[in-house]
Formats: sequence, C-alpha cells, structure tokens
Amino acid sequence: MTTVAFQGEPGAFGEEAVAGWFGTTADPVPVPTFSAVCAAVESGAADAGVLPLENSLAGTVGDALDALAGGSLRVVGEVLLPIRHQLLGLPGADLAGIERVSSHWQALAQCERFLSTRGWQVIPAADTAGAARELVEAGDPRAAAIASRAAGERYGLVMLAADIHDSDHNMTRFAVLTRADARTPQPDGGLAPTGGGRETLLTFETGHRPGDLHRALGTLADAGINLSRIESRPSGDGPWRYRFLIQVGGDADAEPLRSALVGLGGHTRSLRVLGSFDTAGGDD
Repeated sequence: MTTVAFQGEPGAFGEEAVAGWFGTTADPVPVPTFSAVCAAVESGAADAGVLPLENSLAGTVGDALDALAGGSLRVVGEVLLPIRHQLLGLPGADLAGIERVSSHWQALAQCERFLSTRGWQVIPAADTAGAARELVEAGDPRAAAIASRAAGERYGLVMLAADIHDSDHNMTRFAVLTRADARTPQPDGGLAPTGGGRETLLTFETGHRPGDLHRALGTLADAGINLSRIESRPSGDGPWRYRFLIQVGGDADAEPLRSALVGLGGHTRSLRVLGSFDTAGGDD
C-alpha cells in the first residue's frame, strides 16, 4: 500500500485529495505542516504527498507553494477537489447559540459571505479537521467549526448549516508529489485527471534589470508555449528577492517545451522543473 502524506488531521480535505488520486491503494499519513509533507516524502517516511496549491475562491496557498519550490520533490499529477464547507457544532448545539467559529484561514475566506452576516468571533486554526477535533475537546456548545462533512462524521459533530461556502464553484487544486527518483504512481481514484493534456510546473529567479522577466517569459511566447499561471514568492535569499512559479503547456521532456526551457535558462539566475503531469480538462 502506498503511504501518502497530507497536511492536517484525519478528515481534512487533504485526505480527500489522497483518496481522489490514489483511491483505496493509499494509506493517508497526516502531518502538521506543508513543509512536513515534503519532508516526509523526501526522507522516505511517505511514498508520496499532496499539497494544496490554490483555491478557486481564496487564491494561492502560499506556504504550500514555498514548501514545494524550496524542496527537491517532483510533481506527478494534480487533483481538482470540490470543496464543500459545513458549519459543525456539538450535539445539542443550535445555530442561534453560536458565538465563535474556527477553521483554517482558507476555509474562513471561502465562507466570508456567510460569516459576515453573523457577527461571530472568527478564530483561525491550523486546518479544518483540526478545528473540528478541537471543538470536541473543548466541549463548548457556543463554539462551531467549519470543516467537511467527513470531518463532522469522524468527530461526532452535527451540521448546523450546510454548504456555507461563497460559491458552488469552490475547488482546490492539489499537487501530487514524489521523490525525483521514484516510480510515478498510477492514479486509481475518481478524481484522476482526464482530458487536459500535459502541463509543466517550474520555478525560476531572474536578475533585477528592467525587462529581465519580460525577456525570460518571451522565450516561452516565441516558442508558442501557453502560460496558464504565474506566482511570485519570496525566495528567502534576502529582502525583496523573489522566485517565480509558473505553469505552462507541454511536457518538459518533449518539444517544443524542451527547447524553450533551454532558452528560458539563458535568461534566469536559477531554473528548476518541478514536474510534468496530466491535467484535468476544463473550460478556458
């Protein structure tokens, strides 16, 4: 059985992403942070891992991007996981008696419209399922947690309000990670990607002269490579130094992207291909 690390407690959305890719062939391993996911895979404590990279409502998960870009792991796939948030309380609690709610900051952001009408105290937590577990441990009927239906069932909570996210188009994109020298696992879950072709995730740093980023990205445009995503994150090399993370069409080991990456490397201070993988089909 494949051991797969995810951030959070049992019942977290990361655990659902594990099942979405690996199906019943996975043994999910909960760890406390995104860096711990990468460390578990890099050390061999886990065979693979999943990291949430972005949410369709709340945007980028910066800490996860930093953990990925700063490590040595390879992205071998993606999972687009529908996110359905429930307001959970202790048995016997009722919506009128709630005074405060806790969850991961991303979940709180995804439910902002619902929360803004309540006047409750909002308390960030390390993850959604952890908020559900802590609610049980505290035993306070005036408190609630935002988490998945699975987390509520796992921890014996009741649903005070269903599907409280701001939009039904709420999805989180998870990256599936392995060591660079590991065999690529075959997807066996219902959320394995189909229909989207191959894409490549990579990270690079440029110089700081005017036009450096333009010249770097121009090599991709000149080769007809589609750029579907770009993020900038602190590089850790000093104040106001940044690395770019981009996702482009094509496979790094096939033309035309293979040659384009050679050209890109000539305009960057550092360049690392994070992985090429099948993507889910979607509307453009």
